[in-house]
Amino acid sequence: MSFNIKILEKLIADFVNDITYKRISNKLKKKDLIAEIDDQRSHHFYSS
Repeated sequence: MSFNIKILEKLIADFVNDITYKRISNKLKKKDLIAEIDDQRSHHFYSS
C-alpha cells in the first residue's frame, strides 16, 4: 500500500512540476519575443 502511495505521490509531483515548467517557459518566450521586437524596432528607427 505505501509503495502505491509513493508512486502516486511521484506522479502528482511530476505533473505539477511539468505544469509549472510550461507556464514559466511560456512566460519567458513571451518576454523574449517582446524584447526581440523592441530590439528590431530600435535598430530600424535608430540605425545610422
